[in-house]
Amino acid sequence: MIIRDGWKSWPNEKQLIPLKDLVMPGSHNAGTSFLDKNMEIGPSASSTIQNLGRCCGCCGCFKSVVHNWSVTHSLTIYDQLLSGIRYLDLRVAYRAEDNEMYMIHALYGRTIQQVLEEVNRFVAEYPKEIVILDFKFYNMDTASHKTLADMLIAKFGKILRAPGEDGPKVTLQEMWGKAETIIVIYNNTDVVNTHPSFWSTQFISAPWPNTADVNVMLDFLNRHSAERASASDDAFHAPQALLTPQPTTVICNICSTLKDVLARPCNRRVTAWLKTLIETKSHKHKFNIIMADFVEIEEFIPTVVSLNYISRK
Repeated sequence: MIIRDGWKSWPNEKQLIPLKDLVMPGSHNAGTSFLDKNMEIGPSASSTIQNLGRCCGCCGCFKSVVHNWSVTHSLTIYDQLLSGIRYLDLRVAYRAEDNEMYMIHALYGRTIQQVLEEVNRFVAEYPKEIVILDFKFYNMDTASHKTLADMLIAKFGKILRAPGEDGPKVTLQEMWGKAETIIVIYNNTDVVNTHPSFWSTQFISAPWPNTADVNVMLDFLNRHSAERASASDDAFHAPQALLTPQPTTVICNICSTLKDVLARPCNRRVTAWLKTLIETKSHKHKFNIIMADFVEIEEFIPTVVSLNYISRK
């Protein structure tokens, strides 16, 4: 998973495990290492932020606060993949002013073309590394969906893995045998129905704790991973191991950032919890994709990968 080791070097028994049962690190709001303070507030922002943006849009201080609490990564998409991330949560918005599609998290970020180029560069350099792209949308009309779907087919058509009969039960060896490295999950039923190589959202669940309290978040993760251990499912499972700023969080830390106030302590606690499960060889939890912000912090990526080496019963 980490490039210096790579999936191709995994022992044969790991290569034959369904993707839904492998454990891989994921990136929440992956395309937000850059957000543009010179553009207007985007459609993914809450109605409160959008209304404030209309009133205070010319105020650089307001945009700076929104920026500091919306950036969820320091690493670019390519560098996240190079570090071991294998699931990308990609939020896309169409902007009519320039007829362009951008990464979005309250503010607009890089264009979708730039992001796809980074993914393409990575899979070209590492053709045995599987990457899951999970697209969610804001302000997208039929024409923009067609443009994006056509772009994905043109960029990745030959290496796309269709859901087929196996869905998330496909193995690394099966994908390698067909030179397939990209899975596209697309949150639009009409597009999925006309593009058989795209996966619908029925193939993934991504429970969100929606809290700024690290103890509440850990209880949430503990409960969901334990419940999944006792259930049989045929979908990817991607719990969000992250803290979400509440209005009071921002107000009380107006001059700080999401990274310093929430992401750093969150990743520290999550990583410590996962290391305890590894050390005790716990079988009470079952993981697949674990999503985080600022994924380079606190050994999050190597710790998640290590979960694959807890001996199975």
